[in-house]
Parts: sequence; structure tokens; C-alpha cells
Amino acid sequence: MKTYRCPVCKKPLSKREYEKALGILGEREKHLHHEREMLQKRFQRERESLLRAIRLARAEAKKARREGAEAERSRVKRLLAGKTEEIRRLKERIEQLKRGSTPQTEGLELEATLAARLRREFPEDEIRHEGRSGDVLHVVTVNRRPVGRIIYECKRTPSIRSQHISQALQAKHSRDADYAVLVTTGRRRGFNGFAQINGVIVVAPPAVLPVASLLRSTLIEMARAKITKAKRAAVAQRLLDFVTSAQFRNPIEEVVHLVTDLQRMVIEEFKEHRRTWERRWEHYQKIQWDTSQIQKNLQLVLQGREPAPAIVHPKLSPLQLPPSTG
Repeated sequence: MKTYRCPVCKKPLSKREYEKALGILGEREKHLHHEREMLQKRFQRERESLLRAIRLARAEAKKARREGAEAERSRVKRLLAGKTEEIRRLKERIEQLKRGSTPQTEGLELEATLAARLRREFPEDEIRHEGRSGDVLHVVTVNRRPVGRIIYECKRTPSIRSQHISQALQAKHSRDADYAVLVTTGRRRGFNGFAQINGVIVVAPPAVLPVASLLRSTLIEMARAKITKAKRAAVAQRLLDFVTSAQFRNPIEEVVHLVTDLQRMVIEEFKEHRRTWERRWEHYQKIQWDTSQIQKNLQLVLQGREPAPAIVHPKLSPLQLPPSTG
């Protein structure tokens, strides 16, 4: 029987589900094409606006230098910095579209990874991930009985946006969840990997499992204490107030820092290993070539013929690492 897999998360699907997923991808491609055209037009407009701003800024900078107005120079710098940041964001969006993705679709990939990690970490719980709904629902269970819900929204964007906070809060209400967690790669002034904003817990990816474990333990304790549904919201809010305090926030921020540093170390270690592997691969190829030439010359000598003159090594083939099986 032919096996069908989801084009996004590789989950096994029935033929009907697979065809439905392809239809969704087709619609997404149309949307991406339209959005790419709109962004390219907007990028061109912003580029022209930036060039005008640069010309104006240069003229104003000359005037500021002549007049010695430090305040004017600062204003010009702020103007250029704002335009440069906007152009950077537009370029990032265009690169995403070239890859056939958007912040939403890349967020879906992040959510698929999160769902898999939650299933491994909490096998007794129910983890629901429906790609189109754009969230991961974590149903905490005790003896197969649901005792609470945590909703996760994932965003792979350069900044933390207010609309993402609102989206997570809306998902919390629509899914009747006790807690809403926004997992984001974005940055914001004062954000070091963990925060509580308008009732939503905002975390960097490295901190999501410690936070999930804490929230899960709280829901289990509330169930054991037989706290009524009317009082659960008050208890949940007290927990949010606690996690906002330095007593909890500092260790979580340290976790984010340590995991980020470890990831950097792994990348550096891999690069160093790869350089060593490439050198060894080149040596193996040269040894193989030299050995074959020696064997050929021995055959020529045994046949009473002159050995072949030295030949320059051929172009070496690059190292090809096997695909990951993980």
C-alpha cells in the first residue's frame, strides 16, 4: 500500500488527507506568488524612498557640518538607521519568499519540531498539532484524564510583535487553555529569552521545555488540590506574577544563555571537525592516486617498458557527507 506523507511535517497521511494537503500547498503557492510580487513592488518603492532620504540626509549632513549642529547630525543618523532597518526586514521577507516560505510557514515548521519534543518529553500527555490552525495544544493528563491545557504559538521572526501576543491570547481563549506560550526567535528591548506580556508567556526556543514542565506541574497540582474552574484563573495569574519575578526569570534567562552558547560551541566544533575531515579526504585521494601510479609503473617495468613520467594529481573531488538519518 502506497504511503503518503505531509509535505510540511512528514506525518503519514491517508490518500484523501494527502490530496487535501496538496491543495492547501497549491493555494499557498498562489498566495506566496502574489505576496512576492507585492513585496518586490514595496521593496522598490522603499528603495527609491531610501535613495531620496539618503540624498536629503547628505545635504542636511553638509549643512549640519557647516553649522556645527550636533543635534542635526543625530537626527540624520536616526533617519538613516530607521530606513536601513526597514530595508533589512524587506530583504529578509524577499529571501523567505525565494525559499517558498513565510514567517507563518516557518513558524509551522518550528511548531512541528516543538510538538515532537513535547511528545518525547511528556509521553503520557496529549499533544495536538494541526498545521492550518497555527498552534500546538498540550493537553496535560493524569491517569489518562485531562487536567489542563497549554497552548503554544511559534513565530520565526526578527522581532516580537504585538499581533503575535494577541494571536496567542486569542488561541488561549478559543482553545479554552489555562496558559498561552509564545515561542519566538524575535527580539525586543529588555527581552533576554523569557517574559510575560499581557498574560502571555513569551520564551525563546531553548526555554520552552523548562517552562512547559513548570506549567504542567502547576496544572497537575491544581487538579490534585481540586481547585474549582472559577479559581483556576486566579491561581494561573499568580503563577504568571511569580514567573515575572527575578527569582524565576533569572534562572530561565540563564538557561537560554547557556543553551545558546552550547549551540554556538557545537557549530564551531562541527566546522573544525569538517576542516579535519576534508584534509583527511584529500590525503586519502592522493594516497589512492599515488598507489595506482606505482602499480602501473611496476607493470610497465615488468613488461620491459619505461615507466611513465610523473603526472600531476588530478582535481580532487570534494568531501560529500552522508545525509542525516535523525
